[in-house]
Amino acid sequence: MLPVNWKLVLCTFCLFCAFATALSEDVPVIVQYQEQFSEYATILEHTMQIKRQANSNATLYFNIELLKLLSNATIEMRLIDNTTESTILQSASISQPCRQLVLELFKVFRTIGQAEFQGCAAYATNELHYWTTQRFFSYANIVHREATEHIHRVALILEQYNKITQMDNIVDVLSEEYYRFNNYNNALQVVLNRELDRFAPPDHPLREALYDCLDTTVTLHQLDMEYVLSYIDSGCMNVADAI
Repeated sequence: MLPVNWKLVLCTFCLFCAFATALSEDVPVIVQYQEQFSEYATILEHTMQIKRQANSNATLYFNIELLKLLSNATIEMRLIDNTTESTILQSASISQPCRQLVLELFKVFRTIGQAEFQGCAAYATNELHYWTTQRFFSYANIVHREATEHIHRVALILEQYNKITQMDNIVDVLSEEYYRFNNYNNALQVVLNRELDRFAPPDHPLREALYDCLDTTVTLHQLDMEYVLSYIDSGCMNVADAI
């Protein structure tokens, strides 16, 4: 991650300095502005490529974290199920009809646990759409759209003004256009940098919500299976009513 961060810093610095160099007297001012706008656009596109890649990496790592939570919960649920089922099958204190009744009860609560687990996964999937596609890319699309419109506005300026009689006006308008776009773009870059860190907090709302959901599901599933096994101790008394 460190090389990427340095690239972001360098590219951002270049964006700030793209117009800092004094204009050369040997080149017509219009040509100088065109070259500077072109250089700015190139640096901006390179910066956005780096940030899009950084966003992809951040999203990937976050997805891996969520998958680990789901995987760990799956293992716990299966362990509870396997232990419960094995206990029922190996119990020597109950009759075969009782065993079948308890197995049916076990299947009912296993299905309930699976449904609750799938509900946690579905919640995370729905929330991921917002965190992975709507956040960073909504701002990145604004940068792209604004850069495209900026190029169009510069072209219109060069087209509308007479390059012989209105040179001062052209320079003033081009300078104003650059500083307007530069300030707007710099503000968006700050927002994009913040978005790249949106998964970093350890108490991220989606991470915490999924953890709590899975933890509750596993805990309740364990209690449900303990309830199922209680019928072995009672010799299946009233088990039919429970089903």
